[in-house]
Amino acid sequence: MEKRGGWDFKYKTRDIVIIAVIAAIAGVVNTGIGNLWYLANTSLGPMGGALLQGAFMWAYVLVMWLVRRPGAAILLGIIETTVEVLMGNASGIGTLGWGLFQGLGVEVIMAISGYKKFGLLAAMMAAAGASQFGTVWTAILFGWDPAYAKDVWLAIPINLISGLVISGLLGYYLAKALAKTGLIRSAQ
Repeated sequence: MEKRGGWDFKYKTRDIVIIAVIAAIAGVVNTGIGNLWYLANTSLGPMGGALLQGAFMWAYVLVMWLVRRPGAAILLGIIETTVEVLMGNASGIGTLGWGLFQGLGVEVIMAISGYKKFGLLAAMMAAAGASQFGTVWTAILFGWDPAYAKDVWLAIPINLISGLVISGLLGYYLAKALAKTGLIRSAQ
């Protein structure tokens, strides 16, 4: 099995294919999750949305663990949210902001480790970071003023835990399962 990581920007064709395929699948899945998130967010407020916030980042973790290149999470995010826009996400073109912010959240956590840590803890931290960065975009997009919206502040720890648990575990174990099949040699 090939060991990779670090600040290696040499993308191979298979890296791009992996990113594109996972992004397309995630775009469809996350569009469905997005509909549930809107329902929870509009009926229960930011606290309701916070419970599901962590369900969107699994693909960012998955692709980073499979491709192991700087920028992979941002690239996935842009493609994935473009699919969501094309499928009719209620936030329209604003959806692209989540792709950028959530991808950046994963990239920041991975950059801190020098793109060399690919264990369960790193996956959970990357997903939690993506969830928090996504929350920043949500606040910007919907004009939530944290000075007046106490629910936004209360939702932050729930978003963090939601991302850490749901997407961190799901993305990590999906990557491990795919690696065991031998179909994707870039993962460990």
